[in-house]
Amino acid sequence: MKVYKFLMMTASITAVALVYVTQQTSLIRISYDIKAKEQAYSELLDRNKILLYNVRQLESPAHLEKTLLARNIKMEVPSKERLILLSSSQDYRAEGYGIGNTGAAGFFGKVRQSVASLFALGPEAQAKPLK
Repeated sequence: MKVYKFLMMTASITAVALVYVTQQTSLIRISYDIKAKEQAYSELLDRNKILLYNVRQLESPAHLEKTLLARNIKMEVPSKERLILLSSSQDYRAEGYGIGNTGAAGFFGKVRQSVASLFALGPEAQAKPLK
């Protein structure tokens, strides 16, 4: 009977020790995974900050001015006669009157621009603050 008790006690202590070791190894493995994911998260945040800075830098007026000056592109504010209203329909874009076109669209476009410039009264209406 003493041998049976000894074997049972040894088996139960071994089983408890195996469960404990298994839990500790899984805990260490999970902590390594968490650390790796936190590091990846930190790297992604840093990358995001760098990319946002680059976007802001590229969109800044100073950068655009430097780019235009480096390419010798001269820009000026267009007169009212050179402004055209574009519709977003597909057939209008297909005819070549899209964004790249600076003049009026054909003969009727020039006539329309001339008539519109006759009726241009000045700046748009602005709201005045209430007293």
